[in-house]
Amino acid sequence: MPEPIKLHRCSWTFLHIDLDACWKVEKELKAKGIPYEVVKHGYFGKSEEARAEVIELSGQKLLPVLELPDGEVYRAESDEMAERVRSGELG
Repeated sequence: MPEPIKLHRCSWTFLHIDLDACWKVEKELKAKGIPYEVVKHGYFGKSEEARAEVIELSGQKLLPVLELPDGEVYRAESDEMAERVRSGELG
């Protein structure tokens, strides 16, 4: 079984609406049946200190971020990320 993708997302993604950038990407992973693991990061600290792990991983503090099994880290605007997942061009 392949190692799952790690979806680094907001801890408050619970409304499941397309205004939520993290949900847009998670929804496409689910729709494509791609195995993934959620790594939650807090919202109330878009500061560098609160998002230190995200910054270390991706070089910036915005979410979502995908960490692929081969070590690639992917971050873009959520619409672009969702389209890449949907098109099967991830990884």
